[in-house]
This record gives sequence, structure tokens and C-alpha cells, in this order.
Amino acid sequence: MTATIRRHFVAAGAGRRVHYRTAGSGAPVVMLHGSPGDGQMLEHEIAAVAAHFSVFALDTPGFGFSEALSGDTLTVRDLAAATAEAMVALQLPPCRVYGTHTGAAIAIELGVGWPDLVSGLVMEGLPAFSEDEIAILFRGYFASMVPDPLGGHLTSTWMRFRDQFTWFPWPSRDVTRLNPYGRPTPEEIHLWVSMFYRGSKSYGPAYRAACFYGQAALRAAAALTVPAVFTATVEDMLHPHLQRLPALRPSQRIAPLPSAIGAKCDALVGFLQDLPGDGSAAGLPPARPADAAPGLMFINVADMQILLRCYGDQRNPPLIIAHDAPGSGLGCAALARSLADSFHVLVPDLPGCGESDASAADRPILAAAVACLVAIADQFDLRHFAVLGTGCGAAVAAMLAAWHEPRLTAVLLDAPPVPNDAVADAIAPDLEVSPEGAHWVRAWLMLRDGQIYTPWFDGSVAAQRHDQGNFDAEWLHEQTCALMAGRATYHLLPRAAWRFDSRAAVRDARVPVHSLPAGFTARLVNDLLLPESMMA
Repeated sequence: MTATIRRHFVAAGAGRRVHYRTAGSGAPVVMLHGSPGDGQMLEHEIAAVAAHFSVFALDTPGFGFSEALSGDTLTVRDLAAATAEAMVALQLPPCRVYGTHTGAAIAIELGVGWPDLVSGLVMEGLPAFSEDEIAILFRGYFASMVPDPLGGHLTSTWMRFRDQFTWFPWPSRDVTRLNPYGRPTPEEIHLWVSMFYRGSKSYGPAYRAACFYGQAALRAAAALTVPAVFTATVEDMLHPHLQRLPALRPSQRIAPLPSAIGAKCDALVGFLQDLPGDGSAAGLPPARPADAAPGLMFINVADMQILLRCYGDQRNPPLIIAHDAPGSGLGCAALARSLADSFHVLVPDLPGCGESDASAADRPILAAAVACLVAIADQFDLRHFAVLGTGCGAAVAAMLAAWHEPRLTAVLLDAPPVPNDAVADAIAPDLEVSPEGAHWVRAWLMLRDGQIYTPWFDGSVAAQRHDQGNFDAEWLHEQTCALMAGRATYHLLPRAAWRFDSRAAVRDARVPVHSLPAGFTARLVNDLLLPESMMA
């Protein structure tokens, strides 16, 4: 049986947000990914290890959804200290730690500096470059990613990762630097591009720290006293670094690692089983937003995990916003912030959108989205709440009103879809991964054209919007990444919403239902919802 991987946030140290994945049961194992990726790159390894252990796979600082450390220059010791803080926040006993590449560097530094937290280490591909290698190999390696208003960065980033699999270092394009393995599948390139985008603003200092670890890695290996396994596949560019290690202690060894993913995972499990480490985690910290403006948390709804963004003071009247689609809750960030002075604003990625799961059960997507809103009210123990639905999210809000949820006090509808089968069929085309990365451009254009036309694919004069769209490159890039996170399921909600009659659904609603005008303001929402009679 495949392990169920769940995602969580925890506040570590002085409140820094750490995102992590959990799976399995038993003695805990901390897993640390390579760069410029995040915990998603380890899903095969997590599933294998979770059959025997309780896995905690952390997004390291500045990657994935984990908050970056401050400063433009970091050391591996800084990253290890942050990892130690996360392990303390998770109340883990001394446990096994696995790390690959950057994760291996963090792991060995963790073992040297915080041996009371570590019972044993498995390090795959510990980077130990010489000073000459660092000077040559990493010149121009850490290219920044600046969104292009015309979307050109999407193609250049795709080519960068295609090249990163072809040469090491990737900018060299030198026949002597070809990697000893074939080109990966488009799906593998897509995974790395997606992970890179999540950390593109903050990956540099942490990645440089690992690449420049150099001889400090060998000094750490000489100082390490905890049991350890050093390993790498023969194709790994860091495999030769195993021969640079100093003499090891009797409880430490170098071991071969198979290349095939199944055999590799089996070997990693064996390495971990050979290490000491008992006990179990004290239990996950309570689900709550991990930081402010917005707070982020995952809530469990039946067979789904839903990402929730939280804005404003929890003592304020609660307002749930259901976003438009194609899109995610990130598209409502500006609206949520404008309302956060008056309300406790809760914005989920609706099921199948952004970072939220689609229901695996045989349940219509609109019903799953309504169940998501009800679960949010349950999570915060709300005695009453209002809902603002925009676009396709207005269809969700209308269905909730028709369900006669007793805690619902008011519904605000912003441009609900008018049932139209032709629009439903065209609103959310498949975003199949292409070898050229064209699916990223398709998603970008869909969202960009949605700032010009309604619906986005109708380029006629009649479909032109009369409000000013947002063409900021950074904003469009963030929305594209959020849309692509739900690439396989993003179509479910908009296709259903454009077949749903929102106006008919609210005819018998037992709460006030307000249709919002185009370009409505936070003041109008305040006027409609803040009177005591609406929030009683």
C-alpha cells in the first residue's frame, strides 16, 4: 500500500515558517532534499521509507514553502541550525536523518553541531568541492530568475533545467562536461522547474552555501561522531567525492547506492534500518497558521488536504473568500488584504486548485468545494461566517447558500458564471506537459488573456473587459505557478461552475444574498457585512 503523504507547517525558532511532509508511523526519520528543489523531489523516497518509519521531510530554508533565513550570505551551519530548530519545534527525539546533496551537507553539519538530535545519518552525495573546482564550476551558475512581462522567462528557465540535466555545470555547454546519463522525461524537467519557481526568490544563499561547502565538508566528516552512511549512485556528479573523505569511525561507512529508483529506495531503507534510533514523535503541533499576513495552514477535509491563507485578526468577524477559476486563492490576495482590517479573512485554494487536493471520492467538485468551506468553519469553530464568492467561486458560495448552512450569515456574489456549455467546454484546456515547456506559456497566456477578456479565450471586442487588468510580470508569474500546481485537476471547478445556475440556487436562500458590482471596494463589503444584524 502506498503511504499517504500529508503536508503541514510549523513555526520554528522565533516563528519562522517551515513546511514539511509527513507519512508512515514508528521511529522518526528526518529527510532533507537537494537544491534547487524541495521536499516534493523526495516523494518516491518518502513513500519507501514511510513503510518502515515515520517520515518528516522538511523544505529547507528558502525552498518550497519554508521561509528563508535573512541575509545574502549563509553557511551550511546556518542551515543546520534552522533544521535543528524545526526538529525541536516538532518535538522529535534523537532520530535518523537522511539528506541528499544540499540535504547531505546540512545533515553532516547537524550531526556535528547538534549530535543530541541525531541518532544516525545517511548522506547521499555529500558535496566536497575543492577551492579550484568551486572557482571554475560555479561561475555564472546561480542565475537569477526575473519574470519577463512578455513571458520569455518561462522558456529560458525550461531550457536552463534541460541543460542542467545535460551538463555539469549547466552553463558550460562543453562536451567534456556532459553528464553520464540520458535526458530526463519532460515530466521530470517540469518537476524541477516547478520546485525552482517556488524558491526562485530565495534559493541563492542556501544553494551557494552548499556548493561552497568545500573542504569544510571534509572537516565535518573528520569531526563527526554519530553513526553514518556515506553513499551516492555512480552517475552522481558527487560520487567521486566519496573518495575524498577522511578515515571514518567504526560506526561509519561508505556504501554503494543503486541507480534504479526502486533498488535505490530499498537500499536507503536498509541503510536507515542499520542505524540506531528508537522512540516516536510526540505528535504533530496543532494545526494553526504558521505566520502572519498571510498565515498558511493545511486543513484535512475527508480525503483532501486544503491550503488555507489567513489574513487579519482572528477576533474580527470571519469572512471566507471563494476564488475564481482557473486560478487559486493567491488570486484573491489583494482583495483579502484590503478586507483584513475589518475581517478575519480565510482564503482556501478550492479543491483541485493550486496546492489543494481534488477529492478522490466520487463526489461532484462543487459539492467538495462547499464541504471545504464548511470544514474551514469547523476548523476555526466559527459560530457564524459570511462568504464572498468571485467568478467560479460565486457558484460555490451560491451552492452553500442553497445548502442552508445554519452558521452562514450572508453571501456576496461577484460575477457568478451564467450557465454556458460552450464556455464550460473551453474554459480550462488540458495542460499536458510538453517537451518544449510550452504548457507553461499556455498557462501564462490563459491568465494574462483573462485580464483582457471574459471569458479569457474569447478575443472579440464584445468580450473585452472594461476594468484595468493586472499585467505586472511578478504577479502573473505567481498566478501561473499557483495554477500549474494543480495542473492535473485545475479544470474540474471551472468546468462545473460554468454549468451551474447560481441565481437559481440562491432563490430560496435563508440568508441575505448580495450581487456585487464590477470594481466593488472593501468599503462596500464593510457596509454590507459589518452591521450587527448581519453577523449575529
